[in-house]
Amino acid sequence: MEMLKDPPQYEFYVFNGSYDALVRSVSLKVFDAAVGDVTITPERIMEADFTMPYAQSGLSLLMLSENDSKPIQWIFLEPLTKELWFATVGGFLFTGFVVWMIERPRNPEYQGSRLRQFSNASYFAFSTLTFSHDQIIRSPLSKIVVVVWCFAVLVVVQSYTANLSSMLTTNRLRPLVTDLDQLLRNGDHVGYQGGGFTRSFLINQGFPLNRIKSYNNQSEYADALRKGSKNGGVSAILDEVPYLTYFLSNPQYKMEFQMVNRMYKTLGFGFVSCFREHEGPQIEERWLSSAATSVGDSPISGFTALTLRSFSGLFIVTGCISALMLLISISRLLCAKYTRVKGPELQNDDRDGGDNDRGDGCMPDQHLHEIRGDDSRNTYAGDEIGTDVRQV
Repeated sequence: MEMLKDPPQYEFYVFNGSYDALVRSVSLKVFDAAVGDVTITPERIMEADFTMPYAQSGLSLLMLSENDSKPIQWIFLEPLTKELWFATVGGFLFTGFVVWMIERPRNPEYQGSRLRQFSNASYFAFSTLTFSHDQIIRSPLSKIVVVVWCFAVLVVVQSYTANLSSMLTTNRLRPLVTDLDQLLRNGDHVGYQGGGFTRSFLINQGFPLNRIKSYNNQSEYADALRKGSKNGGVSAILDEVPYLTYFLSNPQYKMEFQMVNRMYKTLGFGFVSCFREHEGPQIEERWLSSAATSVGDSPISGFTALTLRSFSGLFIVTGCISALMLLISISRLLCAKYTRVKGPELQNDDRDGGDNDRGDGCMPDQHLHEIRGDDSRNTYAGDEIGTDVRQV
């Protein structure tokens, strides 16, 4: 009203009835406009005009949280999904295989019997988990593979440790009931805020009148939930999300109660009058922002294990680099083997070519050798004759 150039004369009246009665009073011209947290519903739109919603709303359930006290002896397996566990073990084995292939030709640590080679390669790969590998690697290609894999292991280990720590240290709370259908089947009592449209909503969902109860403030909410349906209370409170958000912003209640996911959407809060559009965010920021930000501090209802998709990029990069280093090593080995085989062949070809160039030139030497051989035999024969003569 203050923003109008010529503000009219007006008076404020406190209305103690229900929200439906307030909207009906505006439609009957009892009031010219209504200001408050009036939820926009299809039934109310038929009776009066609303402004643009200044806050989003919806219906949700408020209930006690149950401490999840299941056995935790195998909880160390829960931070990672099965797919990620298999991928991590496969990464260790693949890294050990790549290092073994690169180091085997020239590193004595990876030579010997097959069992010795496999044990050394596996020990080296899995020891990178604690960065305690003490085996010497000589090839620069192996060092690149190990450095990249150690970085990947560091990321996975840190993420695993953080998730496991939150599982062990955070009070794991979960709601007893997750939807209205479960409450209806169990025969539980449900509470609602007096004067709101949630009463008609529960009746439309099939709840009899003797199983729904009206409450007006936060303390009544808490007391009714603590008692439970069997002791004169309720098992859950159905109310609009902004109210439940504000309820959970209270440190006295946020660790004891919990809100489940929104189940029924409404058009939001609006005034039964016309006002400037830019005022809506300002109103929500002023009255609901502090409560809305505190929802994230409510107890954690469950943990999401780390999936393979979360680290798919890391494993792809690591695998590609390791495969590239392995291909380079194999190419170098094949090139060196080809060079060793080709070298002796070239030397033999050069020697054969030299003999062919000399042709018959070797025959005089051979003839001379034969002559010398004959002379030697003659001399040997002469010596034998002389010996025989002397003996006679």
